[in-house]
Amino acid sequence: METRLLEIHPRELKFIFELNKDSLCSIQLTNKTVDHVAFKVKITSPKKYFVRPKVGIIEPNSTREFTVRMQGQQLAPPDMLCKDKFLIQSTVVPADTTDGDIVSSLFAKEGGKYIEEQKLGVILVTPSSPVFSPADEAPNNLCEAVEEIVDQEPLNKNHVPDNNTEPRDVVEKEPEPASSANDFIDSNEDNVEMIKHLEELKLKLSELELKLCQAQNAISKLKEEKQISIQETKFLQENFSELRKTELNRVKVGFPVLYLYMVALVCTFLGRLLR
Repeated sequence: METRLLEIHPRELKFIFELNKDSLCSIQLTNKTVDHVAFKVKITSPKKYFVRPKVGIIEPNSTREFTVRMQGQQLAPPDMLCKDKFLIQSTVVPADTTDGDIVSSLFAKEGGKYIEEQKLGVILVTPSSPVFSPADEAPNNLCEAVEEIVDQEPLNKNHVPDNNTEPRDVVEKEPEPASSANDFIDSNEDNVEMIKHLEELKLKLSELELKLCQAQNAISKLKEEKQISIQETKFLQENFSELRKTELNRVKVGFPVLYLYMVALVCTFLGRLLR
């Protein structure tokens, strides 16, 4: 296959780097084939970038754009060099395929399906950097064109490109980064995992708040029961004291009467004996 499924412009993501400030960059994907092409964006550092859209369908001879937002960083990388990479995967799909039909398995290299993969680097520039003119960008475009030829993957696995036509001096100066598709992370899947993790944390936090509320209610009930118990104990002590005083008074008052009653009985008995 002499032409790629997608032509990408620009071939590098350029971000204006300012501390603690987000930066935007747009990439155009052009489908110059007669087929419908699905694409997917994967990143080596998905927590650092937000891509919209991450997947999509590009109709024949059409162009589609996706935007990347780099989160503001607290520290600048050494020498303003960024090692992050983006991987653009693309494959031919039926004409009735929609964005909602795109799943991860669509880009699995199984059954001889052709999956085109193109890597994009990241360049950081400062706000004071000069704007490059078209003449200054010509050497970079030449290197990009050569890199595109070298990275090109044929549909037919038995096809071997003609190495004699490759400019060796340029290839040696611009080697392909030693990274495979496994080094990239599906930003969509990663975001889904992050959302699930956040939901789990929220659920655990809600459970902890519920348990804390239950513990506070239990402590309040125990305090109320303790207060009631103290009041009941005090009440019983007061009643016991009053009851004891009452019984003592009854004994003091009732003792002389009982004594007189006994004396009267004895006297009556003796009187009958004497008669």
